[in-house]
Amino acid sequence: MIKFFRQIRQRLLSEGKTGKYLKYAIGEIILVVIGILIALQINNWNESNKLKTEESLYLKRLKIDLEKDTLYFNNTIARAHLLIDQNNSFLKKIYEVQKTIDESRELMIMPLWDSEYLTIQDNTFNELVSSGKLNIISNSTLKVAIVNFYRLVELHKNYIKEGNEYSRALMANYISAYPGALKQTRNPKELENISNDHMFRLEDFQFLNIPSSAQFQGLEDLVLVYKIKHKEFIKLYTELKRRSEDLLHHIEQECNENS
Repeated sequence: MIKFFRQIRQRLLSEGKTGKYLKYAIGEIILVVIGILIALQINNWNESNKLKTEESLYLKRLKIDLEKDTLYFNNTIARAHLLIDQNNSFLKKIYEVQKTIDESRELMIMPLWDSEYLTIQDNTFNELVSSGKLNIISNSTLKVAIVNFYRLVELHKNYIKEGNEYSRALMANYISAYPGALKQTRNPKELENISNDHMFRLEDFQFLNIPSSAQFQGLEDLVLVYKIKHKEFIKLYTELKRRSEDLLHHIEQECNENS
């Protein structure tokens, strides 16, 4: 093609048709420019498609993460309600007279001492941030919503961590002051061992019938702390659940519009 154009230019010059040559040269330049612009447009279109495809993949990954997180929030809220109910029952039953070692054992394995830390599926978001690809999210409103959600998660994560560390420190102090009194586990097999008579000595649990004793009141306060802690945690997890569901809905809308 280039050789063909060159031959035309040479023929026009040899025939002395300078005016026609200039017009032809200008037309050739315009054609070249148009060709470059078309090539650039095609390249931009290809790059845009690549970015759209990559954005779609990241949105689908975020969607999967949020679906898992929503299930996690539901389970954690349900567990917190169970802990509160169980510890409420303990706080009522503790004022009943414990007549035998069996009654003491049944009472002391009733409280739940959860200190679970907030853990979500945030690998996709962290990858977006660390790779500098957060701006691949073309919908600015959605991008802000994503950032705000994970920022809220970090705030709640720190609050939950502080609450757990405080309650665990109180428990450690109580165990140090009154060794042998608390028998705790979430493992059913270990619970069988805890329920074994050999792990319970009558002298360790005589305080249960002395509400005025420091050990009794300390245990009551400890259970109250765990109960109050999980009431606060329910509020935090409920907010995160609502925000994750809203964000999930927003992402689903964006995926449908892009498909």
